[in-house]
Amino acid sequence: MPLRLRTRLTVWYSCVLVAVLVLFALTVTWQQGRIGLRRVDRELEGLTATVSGLLQEELSEVDPPMQAATEVVETLSGSGRYVAIVGHDGRAMAMSPGGPPFAVTPSTAGADGRSWAETTTDGRWRIDGRRAALGGEVYYLLAGAPLADAGRERREAQEAMWLAIPLLVLFAAGGGFWLASVALRPITDMAGRAAALPVDGSDDLGRSGRDDELGQLEQAFNGLLARLRAALRTQRQFMADASHELRTPVSVMRAASDVTLDRVHRDESEYRDALALVGAQTQHVGRVLEDMLMLARADAGGYPLRPVPLYLDEVVHECRDALASLAHERDVTIQVTSPADVALVGDEDLLRRMVLNLLQNAVQHTRAGGHVDVSVVCSGSEASIVVADEGPGVPKADRQRIFDRFVQLDSARRRAGAGLGLPISRWIAEAHGGRVELLATSAVGSTFVASLPVTVSAQELHGEVTAVHLER
Repeated sequence: MPLRLRTRLTVWYSCVLVAVLVLFALTVTWQQGRIGLRRVDRELEGLTATVSGLLQEELSEVDPPMQAATEVVETLSGSGRYVAIVGHDGRAMAMSPGGPPFAVTPSTAGADGRSWAETTTDGRWRIDGRRAALGGEVYYLLAGAPLADAGRERREAQEAMWLAIPLLVLFAAGGGFWLASVALRPITDMAGRAAALPVDGSDDLGRSGRDDELGQLEQAFNGLLARLRAALRTQRQFMADASHELRTPVSVMRAASDVTLDRVHRDESEYRDALALVGAQTQHVGRVLEDMLMLARADAGGYPLRPVPLYLDEVVHECRDALASLAHERDVTIQVTSPADVALVGDEDLLRRMVLNLLQNAVQHTRAGGHVDVSVVCSGSEASIVVADEGPGVPKADRQRIFDRFVQLDSARRRAGAGLGLPISRWIAEAHGGRVELLATSAVGSTFVASLPVTVSAQELHGEVTAVHLER
């Protein structure tokens, strides 16, 4: 069973604390040992200086060197320290009784101004050696002190550390566990509220009023819930609109087939009329399904682009020619104004579909006898297709909604499309790094503009579009 977060935090905190305290204890004991040695060295330096002063006084009284050395050692015998005076020939002239059992060699006797440690059967000693020229002779003065006291102080400090560290870690672990519990309690409460949310996504975590990191987490979670609600609402609306859009032609086809098959014998013209009606509805259903599939693949980020070099002005003229019959049927004139050879790289089929959707939308909403003006404008690294119609305009409340799916402001024109032309056109532009927007609208017409970058390379457009979604 995995440990809870507060337990893991406490364990990690305790491990780090143990490491820090152990390092601190080692540093303190090491530093204390150094300080103890320096204290002993200073004491021994002072003692050798005292020996040098006393020896000089004794020699000044014209005492023999051996007798002077003996008197100095006897004078300092009660100091509890080891003192030795060595002649220039390396022989000991006088030594404190009970001193460390190590031999005075010429090398130790010749030490001048240095201290060292000596290990004997009585333990470790610290020795300080000095060279003194007194009365025309050279003497070597040695002073020693046992390190037992310094070692005992170090061991006591270590024992205090090893006793204090577990207690400190125990209290710190308890305090850390309590702090972790207090700090994580809001997250636990938030998780409980999240688990109790209704499955329909109609509620959120509420507002706690916190302005710290937990408040930011709460706001982010509520924002995620809001986006999920919007996605669910859009999905439900999409399914409802798709069902409604497909139900009508399916009902028409079923009614036509039922009526045609209701009698055993019918004329050829009646069968032709029924089949023509079914074929028209089948084409409508096919277009709707194709548009829905394109938008679904676009939402999933898996619609591949096939970029090729092309001329945008040629695409616009081809689309104008493709809609000539529809424009003639509605008594609408399409006028195109464009410079020659507007080159860019893009998916020719998708761009043609975008332009067709924009032109078809403009033709269907333009009054009879009106004009649809199409112009291609180049400005720097961007090419724009401006489509202006002479329709009734778009109400202010619907200027963003017209880019939603299955939105048709004029219910009388529902048979002419499914309300997917503008959403598809916007997605195609965004897939190419551009945009489609309603530039202007009034009671005498609307102007849509599709802007595309002309500096996009085939390599930049190669592969699948993974980050393009429709604005909803």
